[in-house]
This record gives sequence, C-alpha cells and structure tokens, in this order.
Amino acid sequence: MRLKLSQIWSRWRGDKPPLPEQFTKPGSGEFAEVAPYYDRLMSAVPYKSWVDYAEALLQRHNRQPRRVLDLACGTGRVGSELIRRGYQVFGADLSEPMVRYCRTQNPPLPAATMDASRPALARESLDSVVSLYDSLNYILDPPALQSCFAGVWRSLADEGIFIFDLNTALALRAGLFTQDNLRGRDPLKYSWKSHWYPDREICRIDMWFRWEGSGGPHEFEEVHYERAYSESEVKHMLAAAGFSAITAYNGYTFKPPTARSDRIFYVAEK
Repeated sequence: MRLKLSQIWSRWRGDKPPLPEQFTKPGSGEFAEVAPYYDRLMSAVPYKSWVDYAEALLQRHNRQPRRVLDLACGTGRVGSELIRRGYQVFGADLSEPMVRYCRTQNPPLPAATMDASRPALARESLDSVVSLYDSLNYILDPPALQSCFAGVWRSLADEGIFIFDLNTALALRAGLFTQDNLRGRDPLKYSWKSHWYPDREICRIDMWFRWEGSGGPHEFEEVHYERAYSESEVKHMLAAAGFSAITAYNGYTFKPPTARSDRIFYVAEK
C-alpha cells in the first residue's frame, strides 16, 4: 500500500516514544535494512572534503601515517577515498550488511565486522585511526566509549594519532535528524523524527523509508540512537586511555569549540 503524505506525518504526532531501559548492542538493529540504499541516501555528503579536513589535521599535527583504520566505516566511502590518496587502509564496522558494500567502492575497502566499543586490534599495529561522521555517538554507554578509546590507544604505534568527530548536545537536542524528502523525486523516500531525552543525553531517531525504484516498492523502518558527550567528558576519557596530547576543534576549522559548536573534532596523540 502506498502511504499518503498525511499518513506518514501522522506517525510523528503524540508523545515521545519511551527509551528502553537496556539498549541492545549498538548497531544490532541499525544500518541493516538501509544498507543497500545507504550510498544513495548519503549521496550529497562531501566525503572528499571530510578527508581533506582529516588530512589537514594530520598536517597540523605533523603526522604522516601509513597504516590507517577507518573505524565504524559504514559502506567504506571514507576508507576508499583514503586508499585513493595512498594510505594502507582497513575498515571495521559493527553492521555486517554495511560492511558487505565496502567491496563495491572504487577502490574497494578491505573491511570486517567489529564492535568499536571492543576493538579487537593488534597492539601497536596502526599509525592512525579515523572515525568520521558522528559514528562514535552511537556508543551509548560511557564505559563502552572508554573501552573504545583504550582499544584504539593500544592499537596505535608510538606517535600514532586518532581523529574522530562527535555531534554535540546542541545538535541533538535541536532536532538535527528531523527531516524528510517526501516532496522530492528521488525513488528513495524517507521521513525522520528525532526525540531528545535530556536526562540520558540521548537522541532517538525514528526513521521511515520507502524505496520506489527497481525491485520496489519496499517500505521499512529503523530506530537509531545517538548519545551526546561533553568536551570535558571526552577529553577525560581519552586521557584515561593513555593519550598524551588531546586537541578539540570546532567542526571543519582549527578554532576551539564554543557553546555554539554542533560538531567537535578530536585529535588524540599517543
């Protein structure tokens, strides 16, 4: 049955859905059905510019890594771009359906499934770890994020460098993810509604999709969660993991974060 616009909007009326007392493993239900459509969904994202900025951060911190892990790599667009620029890159992501699409990139990204909160990485095997596009916001439990940082630190060789970004509470409580393209012509239709839970610093995003292209129609839903971490929390966790130099930047700049920052990039050096 083809839903009318009014029917779709009616889904978002009423009270906020409750948060579960216990969350399942991050990624266990996210990025599953959407995986075949993810690159189309993200077609407007300037991945090359994201990698340009990551390289600018490397240059600013006088690092020239060779062996790089793209942590929470998704379908591998960032990792593939890094390969194109001459790095030796491997990808890791918790979502097996997303990892399958890493091999379809040009060039393909070698990748495997792995939980970022428990990175199974050889000690001192990497020169750099990158994790972009608020991937680590999906780690909802602070001890699990601490475990991620500790695992990354162990995997880095001396003078290794870790670059990642996080959405701030400002972005998540402002309804960053409430959006839709229902009036557009793209065969992948979507409607998202975000809900902010200030007592848990967690944003729930209810996602509805309908594919009307080849093989369709196909309609499905996913529920995603992101947690906001303050700059001080993140720096404390990184220091506890062993990183000796930690710098935070307002997104896509070399300026320090402010109260108006909606995305913060972190550079942690071993």
